[in-house]
Amino acid sequence: MTSSALPLAPETHKVSGTGASAETATGYWPWATPTGITRDPAADGWVRGHDPRTVASGRARAQDPDYPEWLGHVRAAASCKHPIRLAGQIHVNDADGNRMATIDTEDMPDGAIYTPCGNRRASVCPSCAEVYRRDTFHLIKAGLQGDRWGLPPLHEHIAIFLTATAPSFGPVHHRVVKIHAADCRRKDGCTCRASVCHPFGRTCPHGVDLRCGDRHKAADHQLGQPLCLDCYDHVGQVVWNHEAPELWRRTIQQVDRELRRLGRTHGVDLRRRYIKVYEFQVRGVIHYHALIRLDGYNPDCPAAIVPPPAAITRQMFADSVQAAFVKTAYTSAPHPANGDRGWRIAWGDKGLDLKHVNAPGSEVNLAQITGYIAKYVTKSTEVTGLSLRRVDDLSVQVHGDPATHLGRLIRACWDIGEHPDYTRLRRWAHQFGYGGHITTKSRAFSVTLGFIRMQRTIWRRTEGHPHTWDNEQTERVIYELGYQATGWISTGDALLANTAAAQARAWHQAGLDAIADELTARRTPAQPLAA
Repeated sequence: MTSSALPLAPETHKVSGTGASAETATGYWPWATPTGITRDPAADGWVRGHDPRTVASGRARAQDPDYPEWLGHVRAAASCKHPIRLAGQIHVNDADGNRMATIDTEDMPDGAIYTPCGNRRASVCPSCAEVYRRDTFHLIKAGLQGDRWGLPPLHEHIAIFLTATAPSFGPVHHRVVKIHAADCRRKDGCTCRASVCHPFGRTCPHGVDLRCGDRHKAADHQLGQPLCLDCYDHVGQVVWNHEAPELWRRTIQQVDRELRRLGRTHGVDLRRRYIKVYEFQVRGVIHYHALIRLDGYNPDCPAAIVPPPAAITRQMFADSVQAAFVKTAYTSAPHPANGDRGWRIAWGDKGLDLKHVNAPGSEVNLAQITGYIAKYVTKSTEVTGLSLRRVDDLSVQVHGDPATHLGRLIRACWDIGEHPDYTRLRRWAHQFGYGGHITTKSRAFSVTLGFIRMQRTIWRRTEGHPHTWDNEQTERVIYELGYQATGWISTGDALLANTAAAQARAWHQAGLDAIADELTARRTPAQPLAA
C-alpha cells in the first residue's frame, strides 16, 4: 500500500467522543506522551515510516468486513486532515410535508457523518485549502473572462491589477533582486543574487548602527526584522493593520468619485467592480492585491454588465485609480498612547504597483493573474514565522516577548486594545491587529463562493448529472445533526482514508491528462483574450 504524503491526523488535542479506539502517537501528534523506551524500528514493524500502532489500527480497519462501506461513507472527507463528525438524524418528507423516513447516524459506520473541516489555511488542512484556492481561482476567472454562470463575455472590459502597501514604520532587513537570471521561474524566493540590504545608514539614538551589508537569502530569518527594535513604530503598524479595511473602503469610494469625474468629462457613465485579497509581509503588516474591472452602464437595464465606452482608455482608468489612492488619507480615533491624538492612516509613499491585464505588450495575462491571486487565499501569518489561533490574558505573556519583533506587535495590540475604540486589536492580536476577511469583492464582479459550493454539491448529489437536480428536493430533507467530535477515530483510519483519496485523485488526474492530450491533438489556434 502506497500512502499519500499529505498530513493525516489533526493537530488539535483529542476531544471527548472520539471512540474507544482513539490512540496517540509520538512526534506528530502533540497530545502524545513519550514512553522513554528505545525500540528497534525494524523489530517493532515500522512500515514506510509509520508507527506500528498506526499500522495495526489500519490493518484492523481494513480487515473489517464493513471496510468498503466505511470507505465509501468517509469519501467526502477522506483527504481532510481533521474532519468534523456529526451525529443526529436525517428526516425525509413528501411533497405534503408528511414524514416518509428517518435515518439515524447510529446506523452508519462509526455512528457519525464525516464532513470536511473547510479550513482555508494550507498549514491547517492542505486538502480543504486546495478546494478553497480552486474555488477562488474560478471565481476570479469568471470575473475576468465571463461567459459562464450567467455572466456575459468580458473580453472587451478593461482590467488592472494593483498592489497597495503600507507605509514604512522603520528600517527592516529586506531582500531585493534587481536583475533575475534568464531561467529564473520564481520571482519570490528565488536563488538569484540579491542587492545589499542597507549599505548606508547612521547610528540611531539607541546606539544601533542602522546598516546591513549582507545579501540576504530567501529563507534568511533576519528578513522583516527591524534594524533597531526600539526605533521601530510597532504601535503605528498594528493600528494601521487595524484601520486597513476602513482605509480600503474610503479608497474605493474615492475611486468611484474619480470615475464619475472622468465620466462627466466624456459624457458617459462608468462602474467599477473589484476583488481583493490581503497578504502578510514578513515584517507583520498586510498589503492588498486587487483586480479592478471597469464596466459601462446601461440606463435601460441598470443591473446589466456591459463594456465601458470606447472613449475611455486604459491609461485614463489607471490614472483615476492612482489619483484615488494618493488622495485617500484620514486620522484614526484618538488614543492616550499617542497624546490623545489619532494616527494618520494612508497608503505607502512608494506608490501603487499597477499593471494592465491582457493589454497589448503587457506581461500580465488572465491565467497568470488569476493563479497569482488565488494562491494567497490559503496563507496567513505563516510568512512571519508565527502561527497562532487566539491570544488571551495568559498566552500574551508567552507570545508578547518584548525582546522580539513579533512579540512587540502582539504586546502592542494587547496594550492599545484596552481602549474602547480599539478593542478589536485584542481580538485580532494573533494577526497583528488585522481582522478583515481574506477575500472581498463587489457583488457584480463575479459569482460567490457559496454559489460555487452549491454547484459542486449538486454535481455530487446527482452523480454528474446536474440537469436532474430539483430544488424542491432540498426542502423535503431535514437535517437534525449536531457536533460530535473533530478528527479521525484512529491514525490508521486517517492513513487509509487519505491514501484512498490520493489514489482517487491520481486516477482522476490521469483521466484528465488523457483527455487533454487528445484535445490538444485536435485543437485549432485560439484567439487571444483582451481584457
